[in-house]
Amino acid sequence: MNNLEISRKNVNISSTDRFIFVNNVDKNSNVVFNVEPNSECTVGILLKNNLDTISFSGQISDNSNINIFVADFLQGKNMVTTNFKLDKNSNLNWRLASVTSKDDQKCFEVSVSHDAPSSTAVVENYGVCKDASELTFAGISHIKNKCINSKTSQNARIMVFDDECIAKAKPILKIDENEISANHAAVVGRVNDEHLFYLTSRGIPEDTAKQLITYGYLKPILEGFKDEKIKEEITKLIEEKI
Repeated sequence: MNNLEISRKNVNISSTDRFIFVNNVDKNSNVVFNVEPNSECTVGILLKNNLDTISFSGQISDNSNINIFVADFLQGKNMVTTNFKLDKNSNLNWRLASVTSKDDQKCFEVSVSHDAPSSTAVVENYGVCKDASELTFAGISHIKNKCINSKTSQNARIMVFDDECIAKAKPILKIDENEISANHAAVVGRVNDEHLFYLTSRGIPEDTAKQLITYGYLKPILEGFKDEKIKEEITKLIEEKI
């Protein structure tokens, strides 16, 4: 299932799949990932236009390693929720890059449940907020009782360009077991004035400088998209938003 565009609500990942591209997600839908045991796959998700509300969920089966990269360019008011459940020796790496501008209002709740021992989850949410837009990153990482040797991590960072922006980061850990590893971090702050001054002092217009800083901040999301045309589209969307 390499480089496959998926618009249906169920995504089946087998041990033979290596890369899946999720595009044209239906409005107000729940996309369910069904991951077979011993799978190793990278999933690239491109969100754009307006979807109102959408959810991603799924079970990561035993001995599976799933990497999910989400490039978000939704417009208007949107609510995105995510809930993945991890089985024994499973790994989930989630990375989201979001750009909000104009009067966008977006909230992402990314939650993970460790249901078995030796499961690992890394959740990283990065955002850029400008104009009078709103962006919220939230979610719960839950390690249940008896899920020993499990590891969970949440990292939420939002870079703010304008005074009218509203940006919030609310990562939550819920731990019911002692023999585990868990951490979280949240940073919300203005664009680095020194970086902006460095670029503008060399003759680069401020708008272009902001584009360069934003691109550098969000560029790692491109790792999840193998098709060069998709990478070019994401780069263009970043430029248009900023």
